[in-house]
Amino acid sequence: MNTTTSTRAELKARAKETLKDKYWYAFGFAILVSILIGIAEAISQIPSQLNPGNTGLLTLTAILGIAVSLFVVFPISVGSNRFFINIAKGNNPDVNDLFYVYKNGFMNTVLVLLLEGVYIFLWSLLFVIPGIIKTYQYMMIEYMLAENPNMSNKRAFEITKATMTGDKWKAFVLGLSFIGWILLSIITFGIGFLFLAPYVETTMAHYYLELKNKAVANGIVDAGELAD
Repeated sequence: MNTTTSTRAELKARAKETLKDKYWYAFGFAILVSILIGIAEAISQIPSQLNPGNTGLLTLTAILGIAVSLFVVFPISVGSNRFFINIAKGNNPDVNDLFYVYKNGFMNTVLVLLLEGVYIFLWSLLFVIPGIIKTYQYMMIEYMLAENPNMSNKRAFEITKATMTGDKWKAFVLGLSFIGWILLSIITFGIGFLFLAPYVETTMAHYYLELKNKAVANGIVDAGELAD
């Protein structure tokens, strides 16, 4: 089976090249994503702030938190991936990509990502490492949904499991390679993450496209399944 061949340096160089004329647009997009998710999460916490000791309000807060994850964080995350996939492809990104899922395969996307979260949680109960392994095994799912939000959960898990065979470690190391920038972002009280996000997300989008090409080459997926 063919595996991905680009090095971390090559993927990062590709990201820098495709971001060259789009960085500040991507930076503004990252701010928008942060604001929208921040507002939604803040609203979900309002009941518990009204009366911290009230069990009913705490329960309501927990329910709102789940709702925010399902109906705000999940769709926006997929829309964000679509935005950076377009940058990686050399297309002109559109801020409307952020809301793409709300108009295309919304409930299917929520269901697939809910199942992904449940599976990772259950594997994590077997200690942390199995959960981490599954996280990387399922890493293609949000990107695939960004291109085909109507893909069934059975097909999505089938493709990502087959494609990530032999690539989970590379995915882990690729993410780890940003550790210096991440630490610097923490030192700046999180502000640096907004500047870092376009670079990281575009790099990962390039990695996804390479994984997709691998899946097509190995007959795991038909190119038409992941084309919008």
